[in-house]
Amino acid sequence: MSKPGKRKGSLQEINQGELTHVSKGKAPYKIIHGWDLTSSLECDTLWKQGWLALLQQIQQAEPDETKQDKIFASISTEDIRWEWFKKALAFSSDEYEWFHLYADGKPQAACLIYHPEASALEPGDIFYVKFVAVAPWNRICDFRPREFRGLGEIILRAAQRFAVKELKLRPGFCLHSLPKAEGFYTKLKMVKVDGKEDAESLAYFELPQALATKLMEAN
Repeated sequence: MSKPGKRKGSLQEINQGELTHVSKGKAPYKIIHGWDLTSSLECDTLWKQGWLALLQQIQQAEPDETKQDKIFASISTEDIRWEWFKKALAFSSDEYEWFHLYADGKPQAACLIYHPEASALEPGDIFYVKFVAVAPWNRICDFRPREFRGLGEIILRAAQRFAVKELKLRPGFCLHSLPKAEGFYTKLKMVKVDGKEDAESLAYFELPQALATKLMEAN
């Protein structure tokens, strides 16, 4: 098993399982840990194609612009300008760990964490979720069903297990949430901590140790 911090050539599969596709039945997935420009470029290329296809489908199916705007508002698009390839170039040092979830031959979710980070709630070091996102076809949308569900929780669980086993951190992680993602983190039972907003006034959330342990041990 490769050591944390090694980059090129250190890709490893750290988790696998099975997802339910909205129309194709069961589909195997795997989570790859490691710095990989190819995976980051695939996220940029395939996800942007997915956004374009979705927007075109909405426009073709719904001519009313007011209804189009309502559909667009139902989708979390706050990260649509993220460029994963540039992020990979910028965050490649030892304190960063990359995770990509693959299914159906393409990246379905991506996550970058930073470590160590001091907990705001309890003693001990945890990790900070720098970026996490799922592909556009896996997002809640009033226009069409998601292809795969639960990918955000799956990739965060894998990152949590890796952090405890390989990085020797205690269970728990934190992040600054995009506004439309706050509901997801609240559903995970993360605690919103006042006074720790970032420069863009994004709210700070942290998952307490007991709940992080439950998340890590879930199937």
